[in-house]
Amino acid sequence: MHRKSSVPWLRPLLGTASTSLLLCTLSFPAKAEVPESIAPDSIAPDSIAPDSIAPDSIALEPLETDQSIALGDEAVAPLPKSADLAAIEHKEITDSALQISAAEPPAEVDISNSPVDSIAPEPIQPEAIAPAAPQLEIASTVPDVVQPEAIAPAEIQTETASIALAESPDLVSQRSSEPQPEPTSQQASDLVGEPLVRVQGAIVVQGDETSARARLTAEYAISPNVLIGTTIDLTTGNAFVDSESEGFNVNELYVAVSPEGLPGLRFVAGMVDLTSYFDRNSFAKDGVTHFFNPVFQTNPALAVTGIGSRPSALVIWQLNDSIEVKAATFSSSRNLDEFAFDGFAGELGVRLGDLIVRGTFSSDRDDGQNDGFREIFSFDRGNGDFGLESDDRELAYGINAEWWIPNANLGLFGRYGRYENLELDRGGDTFSFGLNLLDLFMPDDRLGLAYGQQLSNSQLRQDEGDRVPDVLELFYDARISPNLRAGVSLQQRDAFSETVLGFRLRADFDLLGGR
Repeated sequence: MHRKSSVPWLRPLLGTASTSLLLCTLSFPAKAEVPESIAPDSIAPDSIAPDSIAPDSIALEPLETDQSIALGDEAVAPLPKSADLAAIEHKEITDSALQISAAEPPAEVDISNSPVDSIAPEPIQPEAIAPAAPQLEIASTVPDVVQPEAIAPAEIQTETASIALAESPDLVSQRSSEPQPEPTSQQASDLVGEPLVRVQGAIVVQGDETSARARLTAEYAISPNVLIGTTIDLTTGNAFVDSESEGFNVNELYVAVSPEGLPGLRFVAGMVDLTSYFDRNSFAKDGVTHFFNPVFQTNPALAVTGIGSRPSALVIWQLNDSIEVKAATFSSSRNLDEFAFDGFAGELGVRLGDLIVRGTFSSDRDDGQNDGFREIFSFDRGNGDFGLESDDRELAYGINAEWWIPNANLGLFGRYGRYENLELDRGGDTFSFGLNLLDLFMPDDRLGLAYGQQLSNSQLRQDEGDRVPDVLELFYDARISPNLRAGVSLQQRDAFSETVLGFRLRADFDLLGGR
């Protein structure tokens, strides 16, 4: 079918063409009629907008979702996508198609030297008038395709509570249920040899208790499959579960490896903050972004059985988009002169749509940490001894669930944990549940409400006549500048017998400008 140019000077010629067409029609037998389904005025040149007809040059075969993308002499396997990333890519493809369609209008037909009869419009079938949906090659919609080797450094980064690392290390991830950032198109060569150095400062005030922390995080990709990193803390106070000790501490110093050809498998070894890998949650984890009270950070039952900063060896296996397995062996003591692989932790994470469920197990020796359920310290061991001993064997298990409801920008979460001291044959329970509302009053803000109970043995607590160690917290946190967040909190503690007001500031700076 010829494309017609709808310009004003063509109209006299087209009028002549219409007269010629009428004469030709009268010369044919009566049975040769123009199809009734097409009105003569429906095929006038002005009625067909040039941009409504897809150029033939961009009507290409669509790629199947399981088809590899051919780039030169290489084939790149399709990357796993979450539902949110797939939606973003679909929008990008649609927008690119419209831009290309507008950028390449149909070519004009030169009819200045053509006979009048040659420009008579041919019968147009109804289906030919409807604009065709543009189809594009994948190479035209993804300008900078990520090569497989470019995935490795992002895959093997430690899963700290900071946003940059919490959003992407695994598919069953802390923020996989929340809106995802758009995928980047960095090449492996852009990541290797480019250090990343960040500084974070935070101050948290809860009633008459003040905690503060300065944290330096540095990472360097030696190769597309090997990364080294460290986190150094200077801390005062007890508000940060992921900083166990006050003063100056090397919280992390590790090497991470993702074997070539096995992007779903990662190994991490060194001084590792296990809270970044186990018991993750998008709505109740980070003490400088989420809830103020430590009961809503890492599961208290797991926190007292070695899930913290420890000399560790960790393996992470991403079986598919929905199942992830983690296992770690670690030293119960942080001191290198007492190093021994006498602790173990394991976790299974399963994602079902917008629901993520994690089950975690941990076991270690107390090793002088003196942490357990609060009533254990008054437990009589006999011979005048009370509470814990360093050789006591402990174990804990926890279940952690989060559910993201996109239409309401609402996140729900729940936790349960059980701790057992095997030497004393005593244990305690903990639980929490609540919600987060995101982007409520401004972009990147959140409002949270939750109720929880610290690790406790109900029978011993009742015998001693103590109050329930629970907390009801309402908090609001917002970004007030690109580098600064602020939050406020209202808490009711210990069976609503104590009211605590809180305030928090957090500042983040990228010293080298990012990768």
